[in-house]
Amino acid sequence: MISKAARRYANALLQSAIEQKNLEDVVDDIRFIGNTLDGSRELTVFLRSPIIESEIKLDSLLSIFKSHISELSVQLLNLLSEKNREALLPDICVGFIELYNIHCGIVKIDVTTAFEMDKKQQKSLHQQLEKHTGKTVKMNVAVDSALIGGLVVKIGDTVIDGSVKHKIRMLKNQFAVDAAVKN
Repeated sequence: MISKAARRYANALLQSAIEQKNLEDVVDDIRFIGNTLDGSRELTVFLRSPIIESEIKLDSLLSIFKSHISELSVQLLNLLSEKNREALLPDICVGFIELYNIHCGIVKIDVTTAFEMDKKQQKSLHQQLEKHTGKTVKMNVAVDSALIGGLVVKIGDTVIDGSVKHKIRMLKNQFAVDAAVKN
């Protein structure tokens, strides 16, 4: 869950990037920063430490990122340091990407299948999902043989379970209800 403060920073960054016509560069910056933080638990713990001074955190962030990111993203790091809010950086990255996706009409969809889909099947499913949602779809596909057959599609909080495993579970429940009614 992203804090309100992180969401406010992410929204302000998005609006500034749009106003400065620098959105794509900032998106690349935030993805880079977010991926770096995701890959380094030590850096995240360092940013959250109340013992380490903000100036030291800022110096470290700038030494890691400054030569790879735009001026607007550097300004964000400076602002977070000034406000002693460096610990919000991972959530700001997540929130920014969510807001960017909404702004651009992009929806992230997770698909889990029982078997590996070939390129043609993936393309067909991708097109159907874009038609169904009316948005640009970024599809993440995973395989879980426990599904037995079919697939599970997750769009935000909505789960569409078309797996054989789910259908068997539903039949089992129905049989249990029918047996309880007869007795």
